[in-house]
Amino acid sequence: MNSSLPSAEIEYEETTTNKHDDSKPVIEENKESTENFCEARENMETRDKNKDVPFWSENPNILLQQEYVFEFYPVESMSYPRKLNAISRVVVLLALVVFLYSSNFRILLVGIITMMAVYVLHYFHMKEIGKKEAKRIASSVKENFASPSMDYLRENSMPIPTDVFDTPDSSNPFGNVLVTDYDYKPDKKPAPPAYNKIVEADIMKQAKQLVNEANPDHPDIADKLFGDMGSNLEFEQSLRPFNSTPNTMIPNDQGAFAEFCYGSMISCKEGNDFACARNLARHIN
Repeated sequence: MNSSLPSAEIEYEETTTNKHDDSKPVIEENKESTENFCEARENMETRDKNKDVPFWSENPNILLQQEYVFEFYPVESMSYPRKLNAISRVVVLLALVVFLYSSNFRILLVGIITMMAVYVLHYFHMKEIGKKEAKRIASSVKENFASPSMDYLRENSMPIPTDVFDTPDSSNPFGNVLVTDYDYKPDKKPAPPAYNKIVEADIMKQAKQLVNEANPDHPDIADKLFGDMGSNLEFEQSLRPFNSTPNTMIPNDQGAFAEFCYGSMISCKEGNDFACARNLARHIN
């Protein structure tokens, strides 16, 4: 009985020691995750801080704000307005120190001119950003043809209808009217606009699927033919002669086309005075 007690105590001590040894990696992992979380939080705070810092022309008090008053040197992590604010603090501080030492008003004039130059830099920078943003929006609208009606549906959380256009398939990627459609698809819907980027990508996908279906003895031949950028570009250029026709419905909208061509034309037959005046002989006195 007595001889078994020391061995039991030794086993208990070894088990306890092993438990403590196993817990060390867990503690180290927790420390690392905590440090990573702190770094990520600091990065987020720095990004938010840069985002909210205005230029001194919008808020002159920003130069003396306690949070930024000791920023005299622009660093890479700062936003552009924050960098200009740091340069402006240096200019103001140097101008005041040199003026108090020399009592020369030219120093103040140099400081004012320098501040005006900093303001001009900020002005043209914001102007360039505005041009790029306007160009991006115009390009987005031009490429994707944003529709006010679709925007209205999205803003009001209304379901967007999916049955407006016909769905292109591999047998007819551009959605044009086929001869067989008059018998088998008399209620054909219009094809989606091929100039839309999403529709364009779908057309390319269906055209490649057509290549696969035309070569059943060569599975996945499209992946082999269009595996690099050059082959894809060449295939895309080969589709240039093909396009969606102006009318892709059955029946075609002949009335709307006639209204578009001749709807606003005036004639003397309907009693329009301006049209009747065209038939009068002109005499030069």
